[in-house]
Amino acid sequence: MKSTMFALALGTTLAAGFALASATDTLAAGKAKAASGNCETKRGKGWGFNEGQAKFQAWEIIGQTTGNWPIITDTYKNERYKCAPDGNGVTCYSWIDVCKK
Repeated sequence: MKSTMFALALGTTLAAGFALASATDTLAAGKAKAASGNCETKRGKGWGFNEGQAKFQAWEIIGQTTGNWPIITDTYKNERYKCAPDGNGVTCYSWIDVCKK
């Protein structure tokens, strides 16, 4: 029973991550230039059973949409997160300055 619940939770988390990837494209459209020259502020959104998982999802979505997943080739600066309880978990929004090398 526990393994079934774990598999269901894992599947739901992965499905949510893929769904958020397309939603993040919309968020990324509203990007703002960061203070230093070749940096852009990117936005992401993630959900998890706890704050750590939600922050990771919000961070990972930015990596995926900027071509920095699974290997980070750019520099991330000034990571900011805003998290809040959401149902049985937590939703986090992220703002990260991605600087091209």
